[in-house]
Amino acid sequence: MSSTRARANREAVDALLAADPVLLGIESAQSAMGLPKTTVLTSGPTMPFAAYTGGQRAAIIGGALYEGLAPDEAAAVAAFDSGAIVVRGCQEFGCVGSLAGVTTASMPVVVVANEATGERAYCTLYEGDSVDRLNYGSYTAATRENLETLRLQVAPALNTLIAAQTEPLRLKPIMARALTMGDELHSRNAAATLLFLRRLLVGAKQLGQELEYALDSLCDDYFFLRLSMAASKVMANAMCGVANSSVVTAMAFSCAQFGIQTSGTGDTWFTGPLPTFEDFRLESGYDADDIEFMGGESIITEVVGLGGIAQAAGLPLQRSSGRSVVRMVARTTAMYDITVTESPDFLIPVLNYRGTPLGLDVERIIQPTGITPFLDIGIAGRSGRQIGGGVARAPREPFLKAWEALTTA
Repeated sequence: MSSTRARANREAVDALLAADPVLLGIESAQSAMGLPKTTVLTSGPTMPFAAYTGGQRAAIIGGALYEGLAPDEAAAVAAFDSGAIVVRGCQEFGCVGSLAGVTTASMPVVVVANEATGERAYCTLYEGDSVDRLNYGSYTAATRENLETLRLQVAPALNTLIAAQTEPLRLKPIMARALTMGDELHSRNAAATLLFLRRLLVGAKQLGQELEYALDSLCDDYFFLRLSMAASKVMANAMCGVANSSVVTAMAFSCAQFGIQTSGTGDTWFTGPLPTFEDFRLESGYDADDIEFMGGESIITEVVGLGGIAQAAGLPLQRSSGRSVVRMVARTTAMYDITVTESPDFLIPVLNYRGTPLGLDVERIIQPTGITPFLDIGIAGRSGRQIGGGVARAPREPFLKAWEALTTA
């Protein structure tokens, strides 16, 4: 590696380490992001509506129906085809989408800012563990009712708690401590959610019904994931725009392709085939033929040294997707070979509190070793629900394309 590129990569990673993600509150996507009423966001690099298939397509259509942009599915499809409704990638608006990632104007989003720079990132609220979840390709009466509960009850209640705080709600300290308590901040967020709940209740007195709504939402282990995603996006964005840097600043996938962005190549997406699973566990009655990729941007956590990169911190996942503790530790250890440095903030107890691998480096990833990032992801089924979880490997092709662009510019 040239000294110029090494300095650029170090500059990008130092900017990430200086980032201080703070939860500001919850707003509608229209208010927070300027999202037009007739635009539906989804995970992955933007594609034409016709290119979306399966559950991701169903979720996009469901988003249009939820916003009242069409009376039925056929009318929604016609409106997308004519351009009356537009589909775009979440990250064009600074948003990160979980799985299908559908985000529409009226949906509440968490607003997280890098206090060091003021830059913001956004993510929708967790839909709970219901079978009827829009981000898993299901739009039913129950889905709509749940989305309305989030908008009308949960979001206002959480904002009341946030407004009661006397100090900024800093997310990195919560994430750092949770990593030492069995979370890797992607597929496992149990400790982080409890730590966030404890932090949020500081200053909350008699809030009555609003407190009840907030507590119901916060009692789900996965609540913190959306905060982790938005915080990770803010930190990853801090690495953007460093000339010559080969550090990855974003990863995402749709139903059809996986893509990355790098610090030295701006907003350009470099795409390739979908990830492949190395290990997974499915609910009883399902097999590999039932798995469907519907998109996903929660792998932004891997970009900042969490998730599949930090599997050795999330050993409780062995029961749900990791398969083997020895293998999980080995996966994290392998990631040190394709990253720039180690995080001083996110530490792994089982590795003697070694920092998580940080700064995925395209130049290292394209080497003949064939090592690519590990991704901890939830698994959607063709039935339109979550059917399990697994460990996937990113494809090599996008990194090769990014390296070519970096070295021929």
